[in-house]
Amino acid sequence: MKFFASILTTILVMMVLTFSPVVKSADVGALLAGICDNVATDNKGRFRKKLKEAGVKLRNIYDGISCGGEPLVRYAIKSGATSTGQFIVKRLPASHFASSGDAEWAASNGFGDSPIVKAIAER
Repeated sequence: MKFFASILTTILVMMVLTFSPVVKSADVGALLAGICDNVATDNKGRFRKKLKEAGVKLRNIYDGISCGGEPLVRYAIKSGATSTGQFIVKRLPASHFASSGDAEWAASNGFGDSPIVKAIAER
């Protein structure tokens, strides 16, 4: 598991540096270290703070981040992280959800009544 996490972290660092050249490497490590934890614990404030401190926009790094093998929105739905999940939905363009299949995935896995899915539908 640690091996997988280190590989994932390395890949994510490369993705963040590619998409956001103003991010310092020390900031990237701090950003990636807590993203999944903040989503899992539904700590929207700390999640926002990490993004702001790193100077990145969520939409620029979203595709390169996965937690537990799932994209952030699906991970938030599975974790019951309502406020953080709704924040993620608001920060991504509506066109992302038209092609992502997140709402369909949630409905087929028993999460159709989640407030996050409702936020996706409103977009």
